This record gives sequence, C-alpha cells and structure tokens, in this order.
Amino acid sequence: MTALLTLTVGLYAVALLFFTLGLYLSKEKRTDSRPVVSVVIPARNEKDHIETVLHDVTHQTYPADRFEVVVVDDESEDVTPNLVRAFSEQFPNVRLLSSSDGNPRLKHKKRPLDVGIRGAEGEIILQTDADCRVTSRWIEVIVSYFTEDVGMVIGHSQIDADGTTAQQVEALDFLMLSTAGRSTAQFGSPFAATGQNLAFRKEAFLEVGGFSPFADALGGDDTFLLQSIRKSSWEIATALDQHSFTRTVPSQSFNAFISQRVRWASDSLYFREANPLFFFVIVTTFMANFLILTSLGAILFGVGSITGLLNCLVLKFLAEGFLMAKATNVFDKRELRPAFLPWFLFQIPYVVYMGIVTLTGGKQAWGGRHEG
Repeated sequence: MTALLTLTVGLYAVALLFFTLGLYLSKEKRTDSRPVVSVVIPARNEKDHIETVLHDVTHQTYPADRFEVVVVDDESEDVTPNLVRAFSEQFPNVRLLSSSDGNPRLKHKKRPLDVGIRGAEGEIILQTDADCRVTSRWIEVIVSYFTEDVGMVIGHSQIDADGTTAQQVEALDFLMLSTAGRSTAQFGSPFAATGQNLAFRKEAFLEVGGFSPFADALGGDDTFLLQSIRKSSWEIATALDQHSFTRTVPSQSFNAFISQRVRWASDSLYFREANPLFFFVIVTTFMANFLILTSLGAILFGVGSITGLLNCLVLKFLAEGFLMAKATNVFDKRELRPAFLPWFLFQIPYVVYMGIVTLTGGKQAWGGRHEG
C-alpha cells in the first residue's frame, strides 16, 4: 500500500510541476483586426444578474457597430426575458432569442448556446455567463488574440470572494482548476476551458459539428468543444492580458458548490478518448487522494505506515503549494494564499467524493433542472 501511495502521489506531484512550469511561459501573438463579434449569453432565471452583465457588455471600447449581444433565454420562470427586452430597446445591438427554438437533441446548457451561436451574425463568438462581470476592454482584448490561424481563445475567469473562509477556499479551488487550463495551453496541449470566458470562430464551431458530437453529455459546452477544435487544423490561444479576465459570483451555498462541481466532473470519462493525457491526470489526482484516505483508514485500524503517509502528505502539500504560489502571483490573487491550508485539507475528501459521484453517474443539470 505504501509503495503504491508513494508512486501515485509522486506522479501527481510531477503533473503539478508541469502545470507550474507552464505558468512561466507567456508566449502570445496579437492582431489589430476588428472582425464582427457576437457575445452569446445563455440565461435561465437570471433576474438578479442579467442587467449587470448586459451593462458591462454594452459599454465596451470595441466599436459598437462591430459587435452584437445575443441573450438566449432558456425557459426562464422569472422576468429575465422582460429585462433583456427592455435593454434591447435602449441598445439596438442587444437581441433576445429562445432555447425553445433549438435542437431538441442538445441537452442542458448546450441547447441555448447552440441557438445563440447559430443565430449570431459575428465571425467571432464570445461566450460568457449571465452571472459574470467583464471589463470595458473585454471584447477588444479577447479579439486581439485571433490571429489568422487561431480558432479558439481560452479566457480566464475568477471568483469574487469576500473574506469568509468558505468563499476564499472556493475561489482558490477555481483558480487551481483554471491554472491547469492556462498552463497546458501554453505547452500547446490545452486540457480545459471555461464557458464563463471563451471565444471561438463561428467557422471553427460549425466545422467540428458544434455540440453534436457530445449532444447527450451534461457538460461539453466549453471543454469538449475545446478538444474538438484542438483536433482540427485550428490553433488554440490563451488570453493572458488581465483586461480579458472575467469575474463570477461564488456559490450561494455548500450544496450549490457541490452541485456545480458534480456538473463539471460528470463527463470526465469522455476524456479517455478526447484527451488521454488529461484523463491520466484526472485519474492520478483521484487515486492520489483516494489512497491517502485509504491509508489513513488503514492506520486507524492498526495497519499501514504513518511515516509513509506523512511523507506523501508533505510531498503533496509542497507540490500544490508551489503551484498555488505561482498561480496567485500570475493572476494577482495573493489574497487567497491564507486559504491554502483549509483548501488542502478539504480537497482530499472532496476530490474522492467527486470521483465516486462521477463513476456512479450522479448528475445535476444546468440551472437546477434535470433532463432525461
């Protein structure tokens, strides 16, 4: 048991070292072109947020006659559609569409997104969520990464956390996940992206079949699409400019946090074929934490090596700590560093739980709605 634990945690530490090294790379190419852009925002019961994000995306430095904002209502049960219509009366480049007109084969968030993308007039699609905030230069900066051969640009998003430990831990957890996407993209093999800040050419989306290859998956509107475009002839770029970053709100409760993470983890098995290296890292991460818990249980029953477990915990702590230190520096989130110890302790059972839920098929649909 000790040998297996040491080997697995060692592999996990190597993966984190790889992520850390990627943060030292900052290669990027920019362009001054001004293509027509469509900002696509899916929205379901977002009356508390939709006006704020619409204010952000309509007050941009990018020429107003070169972009539109397409909000796709996904069967909201509140006044979200009415708020968007009111906004469209003031800003002619804001449009409202409905997911009810979409492809019934597409599940969950992919249906409203597909409606918005296919109905968009822009050459470039910028995607964000209704509960996000964007800077006034967001469109301008993201678009500047679309050089001739780039089909997708991975943006960065971060959580606006207050001083509570729970929100700080959530924000740090989200940052660590985002870091993996940023790091691997710099090596030319991006693992993941977030739909809170993602951009791609409409041509590239249509070329790979849009969301159809993974229509039944719970997720896929961001990372699966990334993997599809990665396998095509298009290049993937990462937006490193802080003016391109988006912000989002923390989960309203612990249950909401877990539900969100279950949603993100639910399609992990897809990566066995889509990106075997990413799948290997997912499995290694799960096994490292699972074996730590198993070893702890064995020790409690008088079996196993305390020294071996402690050595592995120290190695894991150092590997995650170095990655956290570099990530919080790169993304200017050093205020999250005090949350590292509680995050480190919470992450072990949390990752194991996510893995078990993934294997047993536990799912939670987007917007709290289950779909068959």
